[in-house]
Amino acid sequence: MTALRRISPFWFWVAFLLAVISVGLVALFLIFTQGLGVTGLSDGVPWGLWITLDLSCIGLGAGAFSISAITYLLGQEAYKPLARIAVFVGLLGYSGALLALVMDIGRPDRFWHGWVFWNTHSMLWEVTMCITLYFSVLLLEVFPMVVELPFLAKFKALHNFAHRIHHFAPILAIIGLGLSLLHQSSLGGTYGVVIGRAALFRSTMPLLFIVSAVAAGMAFTVHLTLIVQWIKGRELVPMSVLFEAGQIAAAVLLLYLYMRFWDTTAGTYGYVPGRTEAENVLTAGTFAVSFWVWEMMLGGVVAAVLLIRARMQKSVLQLLVGSGLVMSGLIANRWHTTLLAFTEPLTEHPAVTDPLVTHYTPAWTEWATVAMVVAILTLIFSLGMRYFPAYKGEEIPAAATPPLADGSPS
Repeated sequence: MTALRRISPFWFWVAFLLAVISVGLVALFLIFTQGLGVTGLSDGVPWGLWITLDLSCIGLGAGAFSISAITYLLGQEAYKPLARIAVFVGLLGYSGALLALVMDIGRPDRFWHGWVFWNTHSMLWEVTMCITLYFSVLLLEVFPMVVELPFLAKFKALHNFAHRIHHFAPILAIIGLGLSLLHQSSLGGTYGVVIGRAALFRSTMPLLFIVSAVAAGMAFTVHLTLIVQWIKGRELVPMSVLFEAGQIAAAVLLLYLYMRFWDTTAGTYGYVPGRTEAENVLTAGTFAVSFWVWEMMLGGVVAAVLLIRARMQKSVLQLLVGSGLVMSGLIANRWHTTLLAFTEPLTEHPAVTDPLVTHYTPAWTEWATVAMVVAILTLIFSLGMRYFPAYKGEEIPAAATPPLADGSPS
């Protein structure tokens, strides 16, 4: 017992994450050896929990390009500490998306086909290339922080290379902004061009995806920063920057809510076969509670109000809760977007699917592998926040601690 007390709680946290990863690896082995038949996916519902994870990871990692743009393109030097965290979170987000896709494609041994066999007419090909290039940009942006680790101090060539990369940070920010704008919108475009699914086939999808990603990406970075600062008891980013970033995220979120509300309800002005029925399922059917409560109210209106009030009242609690709700709202949106398409048949006259509508419930193998991916990303993030010198931070003076919502010290 005495020996256990000497072990840092951090290593119990690592052990828990490794246990989750182990269970996920068992599920992954079953999937790779027995095929997608051990999942809840089918010909009727080919996109499910993994695609939701993929889209959520990319959306939540969007803080990398938006905060980097504020830092280097708008010249807001105070945002540099937050940009360092955002870039690391972005790299992990895109890594999680790639892991989800490796499982989802069914033939993981063919993951390289998109890079070799170019299909320039495919939205998915464009997304693949943009994600690959932007992932490379994120690796270059994170590399200077990695080489600061003490055991790499003797490799002078690495430090010189990292120093040169650091000088190109503004250029990398510009390249990253362009690539992110392309693929964040193209993810929505991938859905929007699916003419066989009336719930998806519309031109507003790219705009909805990119605006929601900007809001959620910034809020998610703020949320993680607050948690790390609370655990470490050190200030990584000035609170004034976090409050301001939260308010910017709230403004973008309100814009998204306006677009989302009219895009969803405009179909009620006329009848569009398939889309009208699907929107009824979203607003008054199976998805009604999660749509109105999680995506629109808690993840939208309530989150925006909390983020705005947080800066006005200097409330860390409201900033933490508000940014967390934005994250949950984006995940709900990606779930709705993915699954809503399969609530209506391709056509009823004549019927081309049997059954017309296939119901989908994720199997335990899907939940286990999703938990595995999240655990892997969390483990890497935890190790990075603990050991990277760039995230060392400064001691937080007790007198300078911002108040909570009730005015008492946090």
